[in-house]
Amino acid sequence: MLTMKDTKGFLKWGFVVAMTLMATMAVSCSDDDDEDGGLLSFEVPSVYFSVAGAQTVVPFSASGVERFYISSKPKGWGDDNVVIDAVKKELTIVVPAQSEDGSVELSGTITLSGYNAANKMKSASLFVGVVAEKSLEGPANSFIANEKNTNYTFSPMRGDGSEVEPASVCVIWQSASKLLQYVYLDENNRISFYIGTDAERTDEIMRGNALIGAYDAVGTLLWSWHVWAVPYDPAQDMVEWNGYRLMGRSLGALDHANKTAEERLASYGLFYQWGRKEPFVGPANYRANNGNSATIYDAENKSTKISFVESSEETGTEAYALQHPLSFITSTSDSGYDWMWNATEAGWSKRNDPCPHGWRVAPVAAFRGLQLDGTPTAADDDLFGWPLTDGTTSSLFMAAGRRVYLNGKIQNVYQPEPAPETIAARGNSAEEAQPWVGLYWSADAVDARKSAALYFWYDKKNATGGIAPLVSYARANGLSVRCVKEE
Repeated sequence: MLTMKDTKGFLKWGFVVAMTLMATMAVSCSDDDDEDGGLLSFEVPSVYFSVAGAQTVVPFSASGVERFYISSKPKGWGDDNVVIDAVKKELTIVVPAQSEDGSVELSGTITLSGYNAANKMKSASLFVGVVAEKSLEGPANSFIANEKNTNYTFSPMRGDGSEVEPASVCVIWQSASKLLQYVYLDENNRISFYIGTDAERTDEIMRGNALIGAYDAVGTLLWSWHVWAVPYDPAQDMVEWNGYRLMGRSLGALDHANKTAEERLASYGLFYQWGRKEPFVGPANYRANNGNSATIYDAENKSTKISFVESSEETGTEAYALQHPLSFITSTSDSGYDWMWNATEAGWSKRNDPCPHGWRVAPVAAFRGLQLDGTPTAADDDLFGWPLTDGTTSSLFMAAGRRVYLNGKIQNVYQPEPAPETIAARGNSAEEAQPWVGLYWSADAVDARKSAALYFWYDKKNATGGIAPLVSYARANGLSVRCVKEE
């Protein structure tokens, strides 16, 4: 256990984790090795403080390493701010006072280095900083992080409130390299992570989507949670239709605008197979004309990919989906074009609802009676989205298309449901990927194999558009989701 000192009473401690868990974290999160001899590591990846002047002691672990020294520290930090005790194997850290001229940084990285028997340098890094801290409200399967330079925490609970007891946690995928940093379990068994500043919008949080996994002691995935990092408060951006209050954007959308290609792509959000909480990333370009996915990264910030697995008695189960969050489960005629092998007519369960706390997947009733707000024309060919209205209030809905149930490829098609054999034969041709179609799941089942979706489109060939608030779609399709406020 860490020793903590706080002579001024201001310290906030990011987390404490037993050394016995470090090997487990390596199983599920990293590829650390000791090929050339010697190990050097901190017991924690980060330490957070409430104000300058706070002090604490941070242990480190060293095996086959000696001659320790501080090879880097935040700008303006002196030797008295980071002191090594090589005998006790610990650092004493005192946060320096603030400076008006910006010569002292209140956050940054401390790098501890040493040498092994072969005289090769080993290093370990520790993030330190005076940063904001925010507890995310649950239970939920996804969380909105909307404040920059903040340490976030949440309790590991499923959407239905049942508890998860992980031995370790880490990033499964993220839409931007280094989006989530310092992901770990704190001393209260809360999941902790840090998000910094957007490189282009320096007054905002870094935008993106990520999935955090919780693992048991042998590296089995127990549950996962979506983190939606965006400067957005859904409570301040709602549209009321049919007595329901809907979010003003799609789940996972990083923007909500339709003027430029960049805005459209950022506004699409994520795709979901009906009944699954696991999100799938959107297209590499807003037209989705090659069916390719946007780039995603793993815990080590290396690119990773979605896999496509055909439904079977083994793979078409909730248990398989849980443990394979990067696997899009495609369907066959044997599965009734559902990702689940044995399905029911029950609606989208609270346990697997992908919306944040206080929200849920919209029911069919929320979409009843909607119309296109105006009529798309040939001049609207590039919009890939359209405002929908109940006759009084309008809201922009992006037309992201879907991930097709037979192959998982992203398509933006203007035909509501092509024959399965047709899709399988032609894949994702340019002829098929014509602008544009919006598809949004509802929480309601139609029967044991299909569920209801909102569907609207622009037919490029005939320069006309239309809307159908209730269309039956095979559940293996990946569609957009719009959440409604729980009352």
